[in-house]
Amino acid sequence: MSKNIVVIGAGFAGVYATKRLAKQFKSNSDVKITLIDRHSYFTYMTRLHEVATKRVDPDSIQYDLQRIFHKQKNVQLVTDTVTQVDKDKKEVIAEHGTYPFDSLLISLGGEPNDFGTPGVKENGFTLWSMEDALRLRAHISEIIRQGAIERDPTKRQSLLTLVVCGSGFTGAETVGELIDYRKVLARENKLDPNEIKIVLVEAAPAIIKMLDRTNAAHAEAYFKKNNIDIRPSSMITKVNADSVDIKDQDSISTHTLIWTAGVKTNHIADDFGIDAGRGGRLITNQYLQAKGFEDKSIYVAGDDANATEQGAERAVPQTAQEAENEAKVVSDNMAADINGNQNYTEFKDDNKGFTVSFGAYYGIAQVFGGKRIRGWIATIMKHFTNILYFMRIRSGYFMFQYILDEFFRVDNDRTVFGGHTARRSNVLWSVPLRLFFGLAFFLDGLANMNGSGGFLVVGYPELAICELIIGGLIFLGFLTWLANLAIIVLFFSAMLTWSTVWVIFVALALMNGSGRSFGLDYWFVPWLQRVWGKSRYGVPQSVYKK
Repeated sequence: MSKNIVVIGAGFAGVYATKRLAKQFKSNSDVKITLIDRHSYFTYMTRLHEVATKRVDPDSIQYDLQRIFHKQKNVQLVTDTVTQVDKDKKEVIAEHGTYPFDSLLISLGGEPNDFGTPGVKENGFTLWSMEDALRLRAHISEIIRQGAIERDPTKRQSLLTLVVCGSGFTGAETVGELIDYRKVLARENKLDPNEIKIVLVEAAPAIIKMLDRTNAAHAEAYFKKNNIDIRPSSMITKVNADSVDIKDQDSISTHTLIWTAGVKTNHIADDFGIDAGRGGRLITNQYLQAKGFEDKSIYVAGDDANATEQGAERAVPQTAQEAENEAKVVSDNMAADINGNQNYTEFKDDNKGFTVSFGAYYGIAQVFGGKRIRGWIATIMKHFTNILYFMRIRSGYFMFQYILDEFFRVDNDRTVFGGHTARRSNVLWSVPLRLFFGLAFFLDGLANMNGSGGFLVVGYPELAICELIIGGLIFLGFLTWLANLAIIVLFFSAMLTWSTVWVIFVALALMNGSGRSFGLDYWFVPWLQRVWGKSRYGVPQSVYKK
């Protein structure tokens, strides 16, 4: 007799659980798995702030479900919006169909929790969906453009003030991205970056409560170093179109309030008739079965689950890591139900720690039993944890796309490796050729100086010093364009032969800016452009006054 497994929601928990279930029942043609989501793609929710601040393109965090599950022939993908779960008939009811189940996983994900604060829905910006990210992305670009040309000082400052409410991981990472994005916005709109004011508002007395106080202090120091106005113990009471009211404090004049203060269960789950706890999270037992419906084989995971380890007082936080942990337990227990052995696995909080990145360049990790790691290495670790998810769901294609989108296909050098990898040309791939070419000229110069005769500049020992200098410059990536131009001029004027004509073409290829990737030109050329431009043309401004 055939069995039906239904998974509602293609988030971190839903996708991972479906992958594991598909593997467990790969050889059992009687078990059909249906994954239902209102989108045809999986959204990497923890990277929405990167889209909102134009670090990556929108399609960089959208992963087509067909590409993820193309090898799982026992998985049926359905794009539909679930409206109800009939627990007695064991059916999932959606807008375009009804789906019977023998075992059900509810993993719809969460949505912003405004705690009833007036004006958040009307005047604030949330960051919990691709639609949210695109709306905020467009707004920031437009509001900064308006502020750049506004002459009234008070209104100008209001337009150029960005407020983030909530210092959880989402809020803190959004502030980090805004630190990087502020430089881009300032350059695009001819502003002094310090004119764009970023304010972090937190109702609690301290920021980033999920980190220990030592790491939180380092995060706070990083924010302050980058001129972030941090306001703890500041509860927002109302969000207006052009200001934010704070309890017992002066209002903040702003047209941009980014609300990241809380998360609750997707409102659709409110109608499922399952007991809920804090934030609407559906209460589960130690096996992550919905309370009161254990006999119906209904499970909950991800942001929807009030998952609590046996004996623990509080539910685990709503993070991607916890969603993956819950997906493991749920998939094993659903398989046990289908197989009829009821050999259930208890949920345990298998938290390995946290990695949080504040923009492209700086991060903090709290791992390995409390080990603290900060800076560049922590940011690399954050990327590794993201890549690890694609390894878990066995999607080599999207793992490769993630690497391209985070390290190579990035504008404004906003990667952990800066412009060394992110330049929008092939200069990175010319680095080995540049190193070889520079070393060849340097060694040829040494050979000429020793009187043993060079193999490139034949018959001109007096040019040995020039070879050493030119070879050294090319190898180090310093003044690379001029050094290669000198080679072209020298060879065309006196030394071009059929055996050395290749030198001309290599030099031409290396004039494409090859020193800007892992070379000294990476720092020297932008500095020269700034100094030369400022001395010759002055400083561009958004508004020129008489």
